Amino acid sequence: MGVLRYKLGPAEDRGSCARGKFPSRFVWKALQNWHWRKRPDSPLIPAMSDARKPASRLYVVSLVGILCLVYTVSQFLRSSTGVIAPNLAADLGLQPEGLGILSGAFFLSFAVAQIPVGILLDRYGARITMIGSVGVAILGCFVFAAARSEAGLTFARVLMGLGCSAMLMGPLMIYRRWFPADRFAMLSGLQISIGTVGALMATAPLAFATELAGWRASFVGAGLVTLVLAIAMGLIARDVPPGHARPHRSTETLAQSLGGIAEVMRKRSVWPLFVMISCGYASFAAVQTLWASPYLADVHGLDLTARGNVLLGITGGQIVGLLVWGYGERVFGSVKKPIVAGAALSASILALLGILDAPPLWLVTLLFVIFGLNAGYTPLLLAHGRLIFPDRLAGRGITLLNFGNMAGVFVLQGLTGALIGQLSRAGIAPELGYRATFGALALVLVTALAYYSTIPDTNSRALVEGD
Repeated sequence: MGVLRYKLGPAEDRGSCARGKFPSRFVWKALQNWHWRKRPDSPLIPAMSDARKPASRLYVVSLVGILCLVYTVSQFLRSSTGVIAPNLAADLGLQPEGLGILSGAFFLSFAVAQIPVGILLDRYGARITMIGSVGVAILGCFVFAAARSEAGLTFARVLMGLGCSAMLMGPLMIYRRWFPADRFAMLSGLQISIGTVGALMATAPLAFATELAGWRASFVGAGLVTLVLAIAMGLIARDVPPGHARPHRSTETLAQSLGGIAEVMRKRSVWPLFVMISCGYASFAAVQTLWASPYLADVHGLDLTARGNVLLGITGGQIVGLLVWGYGERVFGSVKKPIVAGAALSASILALLGILDAPPLWLVTLLFVIFGLNAGYTPLLLAHGRLIFPDRLAGRGITLLNFGNMAGVFVLQGLTGALIGQLSRAGIAPELGYRATFGALALVLVTALAYYSTIPDTNSRALVEGD
């Protein structure tokens, strides 16, 4: 389909853009100056007449805003078992393996849904796909609140994962059609950074709500908030800018749609990227959403409120990092170099946590906050993926990568849960069990980084100028 291009004004010549000097209000500027070029393989959207009026500033802000707010639900739900994990274990008698499965169930169902979501995005568009999925997330919140067993909680987490499966890929598909390619990495970072406020709400605020009303009432409230956001999204979101024909809906058969997935998988550059994306966010999520809270409770003796405050620091650092790392491609002139730098630093922090013997709480907190700050490099992996797929395969391409993203979390959380459980039964001190887990995560990340380093480098300017 057509690709939105940024039409440079006199003060914004291509030379200055190549040097990374872009207008600060990129969202509005992109819409003020857009025009459309057709790719050879995508003749489906006609050029926009200069006489047609673009969307208003208010609408653009509302569109990006509601898409980001809906994504906060996904971030909240995926992280929500972290701070209350000891409470769930006490109320329902969950063991470490059970906590690992419970937390990972969200990510597994999310991952499994990615391929169908990719087909639905390419066939029906982002808005309809997101409206359908968010209802399942709302149901998951209510089922979680009512669950009386480990199986019930796990089923609810599966529903949450299915319901949240389009909350990132849907907005990214909309951004593909509304904004130019060289804004995609920044918009991805913006989307995730604002969405990560949801993960922030799953730290100290959720701990406070749990102490005040209990975790069951807290999830009823989460379901009601999600319902309100879903209604607002349905009223505001649109797949394409005004004045343009709606994107052609694929008439492929199921076999042809699956053939498109096979075509994506045949790309050589996909697999190093797939492995890296499967381990990059997963190594962070294993700490943030699962083991940081039990570690702080078992090793440092922190109560619910204190654990929530430390997790607040991790997530706050992540939000800032997502905004900062969004500029990584411009600063490095490359999408690969900032990913390598970020992954190397994350592996170093995990290795330190594994090596240090009885580190003081202040040092652990500092390392956790830096770890969160550095996690902002992970959206660049999706930006890298966005550059290697043609538009007709965009939905399936980025959702295949996101499948790896979430499947990696499920696998690592399950394996680390098994590791800690086995060490505990063997009589190993809790601190040594957690240190072994941090060290194992560092090793996994270094291995993935070594494979990713074989992938060719690129950047969005090459895509814009090479089309």
